[in-house]
Amino acid sequence: MAKESVLCDLFIEAFDKIDGWTCYPEGAGFDVLVVHEDGRQIGVEAKLSLNAKVADQILPGFGDEHYGRPGPDHRVVIVSRITDASEGIEKMLRRLGVSVLCPRERWGRHGYELYFDLKRDIFDAESCTATKGLERLFDWWPAERCRVPAFAQALPAGVPSPVRLTPWKESAIKLVALMRSQGFVTVKQIAEHGMGATKWTQPANGKPSWLIKGAARGQWVETVNMPPFDKQHPELYAIAVEALAAKSRQEFELR
Repeated sequence: MAKESVLCDLFIEAFDKIDGWTCYPEGAGFDVLVVHEDGRQIGVEAKLSLNAKVADQILPGFGDEHYGRPGPDHRVVIVSRITDASEGIEKMLRRLGVSVLCPRERWGRHGYELYFDLKRDIFDAESCTATKGLERLFDWWPAERCRVPAFAQALPAGVPSPVRLTPWKESAIKLVALMRSQGFVTVKQIAEHGMGATKWTQPANGKPSWLIKGAARGQWVETVNMPPFDKQHPELYAIAVEALAAKSRQEFELR
């Protein structure tokens, strides 16, 4: 296996076959955020080789529990294999409450193929009263769960520097949709979307501002310098546009 993205694809493919679970590539800062319909979450980090870097990535930061920072219920590391050199790291992570999973090998239609046996590695232990040596996923009991993306975007997991759909960008896309629907936006509306107006209305690092003053006092309009949020995440932009249209139709019907 040559890429972490292939490892993530195998994992997502296995989870997609299990009812009630949805995989969000690059969700909440993890390579994959897996969310159950009852709200439970699994944060997953992937590495071809089990090393100290992935241990640092999967474990919460110092003081996270004291400040109530969001986190998943369970934490999992997926690796292509565990070697003699990495057995100690695997043992350490398991003792710290992080499950370490590797793909298995089987004979398929085109020869040997890799797959994740999630039924055995996760769900058999969760469902059995006597686990017979299987380990249940450790429950981290976060004060607050991770923010779930608006939808499972078609984004490759485990790819360096992907175009991530962050909570800030979700708000930005909704704001852009609002601005285009009414022809302008106000500082108050920017604040209502949880963002500061400075980033939108003022130049930064030698680059011109995204918005300029409109014809009426207090109005700001889009410029060619606006980042292409809508093109980066067209699915969410379409959802935001439809939500505004539905709200407009409802207001019209109430009149």
